[in-house]
Amino acid sequence: MGTKSALVQTERVYDVPTRYREVVLTVSKKEILVGLLVNIWRSIPEGIRFPLLRLVQRNKPVNRWLMFRHAEMKDRANGKWDHLPPTEMRYRVGGSPDAEEFVKIGKTCANDIQAALQQVGRDLSSFDRILDFGCGCGRTLMHMKELAPNSQFDGIDIDAKAIAWCERNLNFANFSLSKETPPIDYPPNTFDCIYVISVFTHLDEDYQFRWLEELQRIAKPGALVVLTVNAAKNGQGFFFERSYEEGLFPVWYQNTYHSSDYVFENFGKYFEVLKHLPRSMNAHQDVVVLRKR
Repeated sequence: MGTKSALVQTERVYDVPTRYREVVLTVSKKEILVGLLVNIWRSIPEGIRFPLLRLVQRNKPVNRWLMFRHAEMKDRANGKWDHLPPTEMRYRVGGSPDAEEFVKIGKTCANDIQAALQQVGRDLSSFDRILDFGCGCGRTLMHMKELAPNSQFDGIDIDAKAIAWCERNLNFANFSLSKETPPIDYPPNTFDCIYVISVFTHLDEDYQFRWLEELQRIAKPGALVVLTVNAAKNGQGFFFERSYEEGLFPVWYQNTYHSSDYVFENFGKYFEVLKHLPRSMNAHQDVVVLRKR
C-alpha cells in the first residue's frame, strides 16, 4: 500500500471509538513503514540490490520481519485471507507465512488424518470427541469440522497467542492453553480420538515420553491416536537435532527423527501400535496410528 493511502487511513482514526484508535494507528504506521521501504528498495540501483539482499537474508530476524510484511501486502492485495491467522502465527506452525500454502497444507493434513484412520477401519465421523493436540493457530483443525460435522472438537497448545486467536475465530471447538509439561486440564479417559501433527517431530526424548504418558491418560480405552514423526536420520533409532535459530523455540523443541523399530518398541510401551505409514502426512512426515489398550 502506498504512503498516501496509509496517511489517509491514519487521519480517519478519529472516526472510530477511542478503544480502537491505538490498533488502527499501529496498523497504519506499519503500512507507512512498509510503503517507505518499498520505495527505498525501488530507488536502489539493480547492481546493488542482490548483494544487499544476500546481506539481509543472513540476518534472520530482519529477513523474517521483511518476509512477514511482504506476506501481509500479498494478503491485502488478495483480499480473501481475512479469516486466517496473522503471518507470524502461520510461520510458526509451518515455516512459511504464505496464506495459500497455509490453507493447502492444513486441508491436506486433515485429509491425511482421515486416510490414516481408514487404514485401520475407522472414520473421523465415528468419533464423539476429538482432540487436536498441538493445534497451533488451527491450520489443520479449521478443516476438520467438514469431515466430522457431529463430533465435538477440542484444541490445545502451548502458544497463548495462537490459542487466543482460535478462541476468537474457530467457534466450533473448545480450546485450552497447555503447560510446558504434563499434566494438562483434561480428566482421564476424555477423548476417543487424538491427533498430534508435527509435535513429536520436535520433542526431545524426555518430553516425548512424558507426553506419551499424558496422552495415554486422557484417551479413552480403545481410543485411537494419530501422530506424526520424522523418518530415521543417520541410522539412529532416535535422533534429536538442535537446528533452529537460538531463541526461536525452547531447547527441548528442535527437530527429532524416529525409526520404525524405535516407534514400535518405545511407543508400544504406552499404546498398541497399529500402523506406521511412511511419508503419509503431507507426503513428508511418517504417520503412526496408536490404540489405547
